[in-house]
Amino acid sequence: MLESYFNAIEKVLLAQGNASSVAGHPNLKGGPKEWFVRNFLEDHLPSTVRVGQGEIIDGRSKPNQKRNQVDVILYRDGFPKIVYAENCSAFLRESIIATIEVKSTINLDKFRKACTVSIKHKNRRYIQHPDPRRPLDPVGVIEDLTTPIISSYIVAFDGPIQISTVANWLPKIRLEFGITADKLVDMMVILGKGVIWRIESFPQLGGRSILSKNPEATWAYLEQTDKNLLLLFLHLLSQMTSSSLIPIDILGYAKNVSFSKVIAIK
Repeated sequence: MLESYFNAIEKVLLAQGNASSVAGHPNLKGGPKEWFVRNFLEDHLPSTVRVGQGEIIDGRSKPNQKRNQVDVILYRDGFPKIVYAENCSAFLRESIIATIEVKSTINLDKFRKACTVSIKHKNRRYIQHPDPRRPLDPVGVIEDLTTPIISSYIVAFDGPIQISTVANWLPKIRLEFGITADKLVDMMVILGKGVIWRIESFPQLGGRSILSKNPEATWAYLEQTDKNLLLLFLHLLSQMTSSSLIPIDILGYAKNVSFSKVIAIK
């Protein structure tokens, strides 16, 4: 059922994106697509997850400090936020579940910029905790303690003809930046063309099987015209099950879905 449903939604999003592409100004072409994705998320994600747009702050953020604006931020319900204007807020780092960059068309330059933002957000790991060296001081901020992991995504409405072209950008960017794969985007979807994901971030989708055949693989991709939005939905849910009272059987919802050949890359 989910396969048929999300395939229909994927077609609707593509049609809406094509309709907005006739606009004469770049901002009008990109804005509607972000609106479509945000409303798709709001309609389908748990009520404990909120959808916003703006920037991410932590205990070290300062006024007028340069920060990246994120197209879509998924954050935990119940956390405060700083509202600058309508549809533009600052969100506490501890509340963030995921970030999504939405692109009308993806190319290497846009992909590199999105990865740069992902690295910044994933590298900032702070948590409120008493400092044992100063037990009488107020609670402060200590670096390098584990906070909830931020997942990062890219959703594009168009891109290179072959999804393999985009997939091979990942090892190139990792080498260029000299960072580990987990700092880059966890999943990238090009609607109507395919999907790429970091294997360790989505073990429910044949991770064990992929690694048994390709033990050095880091990413996997599928070149397909549909089921891409379904995989985005399942990947998002997999990042939220840790806080769910009843774990979601991600594998159960995906096991009866037929996919084209999964390609693994280092």
